[in-house]
Amino acid sequence: MFLSSERIELRTVKREDLKTLSILMEKRDITKLTGEVHPRTEKDWENFYDRTQSMDDRIWFLIIDKKSGQIIGETGLLRIFMPWRTSDYSLVIWDKEYWGKGYGKETSQLMLDYAFNDLNLNRLAIGVVGFNHNGLKFWKSIGFKEEGKQIDGYFCNGVYSDFIMMYLLEKDYRNSNQTIGVRG
Repeated sequence: MFLSSERIELRTVKREDLKTLSILMEKRDITKLTGEVHPRTEKDWENFYDRTQSMDDRIWFLIIDKKSGQIIGETGLLRIFMPWRTSDYSLVIWDKEYWGKGYGKETSQLMLDYAFNDLNLNRLAIGVVGFNHNGLKFWKSIGFKEEGKQIDGYFCNGVYSDFIMMYLLEKDYRNSNQTIGVRG
């Protein structure tokens, strides 16, 4: 375990986690919300694992429910560019049983604290599929602001959707008092 709060812990990916992740991520109704359009092959999973083991420009965690010990999602920083103190951020709760119960917010509090306080980042960015209304509401609720749209930037099930670009700056994070100070 690397980071921990009341109900969850964040830990790095182990090779034996790939089977569980592949089962969680085969649900098409969820993957289309994240921008995934192709199923992952065995080689894709190996490449994913290799990328999670290198900390050059990404830091990746699994979200574990402390009570059950189950993997419920994943979160991470990718395309970290320290000269600019920027990174993209990702958070997906793959298990629908955990949706709407605060696990995403709890995860984001750990990750934002880590990104801004430990890594000294200044800016985090995300992209959200426009029809993912719950996702947009969530990101806004934790302080992210819309900065632009890629009009018709995403195509799924024969329909184009906008891709919403959002950001959070360190100063806005600090001003909103979102730090909860939980550590494992």
